Amino acid sequence: MIVNELPGDRSPYKIEAGQGLRYAFGNHLACVIARPEDVGQPMSGAILSGAKSAAFPLHRHPQSHEAWFVLEGVISLVLADKTYTLTPGCYVNIPAGTPHGFTYREHRSRILTWTFGGGAHGLYATLGWQYAGTVYNETSEAPDWGKLTDAVGTELVPESPVSDGKPLAVAPDAAVPFVLGPYEGERMLAAEQLYTLLGLQSHSGGTFISLLTEGPMGPEIPRHFHNKVTETFFCIKGALKMFVNDGYLTLEPGDFLHIPPGAVHSFQIVRDDTRFLGFVTPGLFENFFRYLCQPFDGHIYPLVPPPFRFDRVLQHMSELDLHLMGRPGPPPGAA
Repeated sequence: MIVNELPGDRSPYKIEAGQGLRYAFGNHLACVIARPEDVGQPMSGAILSGAKSAAFPLHRHPQSHEAWFVLEGVISLVLADKTYTLTPGCYVNIPAGTPHGFTYREHRSRILTWTFGGGAHGLYATLGWQYAGTVYNETSEAPDWGKLTDAVGTELVPESPVSDGKPLAVAPDAAVPFVLGPYEGERMLAAEQLYTLLGLQSHSGGTFISLLTEGPMGPEIPRHFHNKVTETFFCIKGALKMFVNDGYLTLEPGDFLHIPPGAVHSFQIVRDDTRFLGFVTPGLFENFFRYLCQPFDGHIYPLVPPPFRFDRVLQHMSELDLHLMGRPGPPPGAA
């Protein structure tokens, strides 16, 4: 298992909190945790942070789709023709060509951002320089925003009038820009685990899904692999014990893990009230969660879980890119 290095080819690897390929530009810091050459897919991931009042000007990516999850702090976002106040747990869908820009409103604010397609993943290396620190630099030097050009799949956009936007509780079922309020989205239960679908395949033309998983300590899920599906795990709270190929590792808050096609893997929640975020591509794997889960109106996983219905997954195995190394058992306490 590769740890704290970007492998440069499609391999399982872990990036611990604060590590990655870091680029500083002005009062901003981008910590790159995944590039297309590392994941074997046209996708990349980074954690963005910055000083209070540091701003990223209005811009758009003609061919790159972005998705954000706010980890810490408060951020003002301009998205298309509206402005939003983002707080931890907010999710943002930014289809290709959508104007957006933002300002950090609190010290140590952080965003987890994923980019799919196009060339926008290269903008941080173009804007900044490799940086040894793990927190942003406090400086009066402004970035050279003129470097944001077609060469990095980015266009600066003139400011225009905007109106106040309100974060949603339910996402539209279309590839349009939107903001979900903190920990909102379509929620479903699989035994004791609560899944919140933040990004559906319909939001990105089938490119990816994004989902938040949370729950109490529980058993290890069955080991399995995928032929085409790429998975990522980012721990937000608590701890996960992960099996990958031939050994175990632990994910704690801020840790990231990449699981490429073909890698045998499983996870186990080993600390109560654990929460982790995943981006999965292609988006067709959304159907697995719809077979596995049942709709849920609450925001907290229940003390007494409903029946575990993996039988519905087994009925649809021929249409899922899922290959089990063993059959799942019942959840804890089930008869």
